[in-house]
Amino acid sequence: MNYNIARQQGSASAITAVIAASHSDNRTGWAKPVDLLFFQEVPSSQVAALQTFVNAAAPPGTSYARATYTSNTQEDSASGAQCAFYRVETISEVVAGHADIFTGASRACDRWLFSLNGYSSSAARLYAYSMHLAAGTGAAATRESGAVAVRSNANGLGAGVRAFYLGDFNIYNNTEGAYLAFLANGNGQAFDPLGTGGWSGSSNAIKHTQSPRDIQTGLVGGGMDDRFDLHLVTAQLLDGEGISLIGNTYRAFGNDGQHYNVAISAGGNSYFVGESARSNALAQALFDASDHIPVLVDYQVPAVMSATMTPIPSRVIQGAAVPVTVRVKNVAAVVTPLGADELDYNVTSVMGLFGSGSGIAPLAPSEAVTTLQLNTGTVGLAEAQASAWTLSEAAQNASVDLIGEYAVIARARPSWAAGSIVTTTTIPVSVPQGGAAQDVDVPLHNVAWNTLQSRLDADFVSLPTGAPVSVVAPLPTMIAQFPGVLRLRINPAGLPVGLTTVNGTLLVSDEDVPGEGDGTLLFSVAITVGGSSNPADLNGDQIVNALDLAILLSQWGNPGSADLDNSGSVDGPDLARLLGAWG
Repeated sequence: MNYNIARQQGSASAITAVIAASHSDNRTGWAKPVDLLFFQEVPSSQVAALQTFVNAAAPPGTSYARATYTSNTQEDSASGAQCAFYRVETISEVVAGHADIFTGASRACDRWLFSLNGYSSSAARLYAYSMHLAAGTGAAATRESGAVAVRSNANGLGAGVRAFYLGDFNIYNNTEGAYLAFLANGNGQAFDPLGTGGWSGSSNAIKHTQSPRDIQTGLVGGGMDDRFDLHLVTAQLLDGEGISLIGNTYRAFGNDGQHYNVAISAGGNSYFVGESARSNALAQALFDASDHIPVLVDYQVPAVMSATMTPIPSRVIQGAAVPVTVRVKNVAAVVTPLGADELDYNVTSVMGLFGSGSGIAPLAPSEAVTTLQLNTGTVGLAEAQASAWTLSEAAQNASVDLIGEYAVIARARPSWAAGSIVTTTTIPVSVPQGGAAQDVDVPLHNVAWNTLQSRLDADFVSLPTGAPVSVVAPLPTMIAQFPGVLRLRINPAGLPVGLTTVNGTLLVSDEDVPGEGDGTLLFSVAITVGGSSNPADLNGDQIVNALDLAILLSQWGNPGSADLDNSGSVDGPDLARLLGAWG
């Protein structure tokens, strides 16, 4: 906002009311606290009072600091200097950027350099020129020389300068030399957001800023008929990129376009559509505060990128199809989507990933999604890295690296044997006729397991309905370097003397990680029912002899009926028991 407060000759409460109303102005469709306030005609003796007005008008939770202020006796006597305030939550002043530029009539233009908080790009800074050019129809040449001086300063800032020029220009029409000097070619060339057409007459009443009064009591009267207060911008602030003026937000605050050559409050005011009381209260405050009304303009801020990647699984099976999602959104702190520059984003794979994506990321909480694929082709430890980046002007977090670590593992190697892949086995069991049920533990191996191999899960055992064999314990899972145990229960009740064979199927799978597969192991339980109750009588012929020894040796190192101590395999202790029962 820029506002000529006429040396504070008007009502202090009215000035405060106008500033307060500017913070809640929703003529454009939204309202927010003003971030930058510029005042003209502020003598040094009145700066403290103006600070009080600004503080009193500030919305809750909003604070303002005064930017660098300079004045001297001559400038104080020529109506006063320029004074600026910035909202500390959103703006900072770069003090080294301040300059005074003599514009004639004992007045100086102040130049400030402001930076948007939360942005590190130099493109998130902008120069502000506030001025009060010489007044009167006979001072056109002085105004022009002042405009040339300001333009010379801006031109010296180099190509692509981001700057706006505002204040009380006292220019009467669009053909004046001062106006044309601002619009002339050069690094600091200005553009008028309202266009370069004329602004005289009742048809242009919506553009006028002076005077809201029809009586003269120290403050100038005469009614609304001049566009003295302007806000001009360089091309970099008008291109829709980064910091940029939002179209159709330039307005003379409180001017409803229906008051030409009369007071802004005459006959009622309709600035706030459908809100007569509110409009009339603002018009009365403008009438009482000054002989100018403010100019308000809204700017968009650069985008702020947020990019996240879904967690990478710590272990995946070789060859697995694993999607990895990258989510990008614009988290610029704005009250309307128009308040933020668009975020043109790109997502690229750097390592361990395939794919890319691009587009325009929406404002949070909405987000754009890119799906990449994890590289699972080679067993080993790996790193996944993607990059989200943007070329949107002055965007914060313009490049975000997204990193995850993972291991590609081989499939499990299920087997009935410890040292090689054995997918079919026979489990011999000898039981006495009429004996009690007995359990047999069958080892299940994950051959040659290492940390880059999947663990093994036993999932399901299929046996014939009514079979004398059943599973009596939870199936083993997460089998690694040590075997798991499949425990079967043999119930000989009702079985005839001799051999009964029961065929079963064990379904197995990799551990529960992306890409897990499954497999099948086959087994047969060969149940020999004899007439002996001696466990060492393996063939049931009522005597422990060489025939039983032969059965034991045939099962050596494996589970079976000769596992007399139920250790899980036939070995030395079983041989000792058999020999102890010899004969």
